[in-house]
Amino acid sequence: MLRMQYRSIEYQVREIEPHKWAWIILPANGRPVISGDLFPTREKAVEACISEINNGIERSGSRAPKT
Repeated sequence: MLRMQYRSIEYQVREIEPHKWAWIILPANGRPVISGDLFPTREKAVEACISEINNGIERSGSRAPKT
């Protein structure tokens, strides 16, 4: 699986079944977070993962760089 990075946080998206994609967030100092939903395209899974990363940063009060 290709690991990607957004705002210094690694994540992956993978196709579970044809047209069913999920994301996994891989924080450096914590447990992986796995999406509870499946998405019809890779792009939709990436969008949802980036949204979850942004929401997690806002909830934690961190100031990770926007990239």
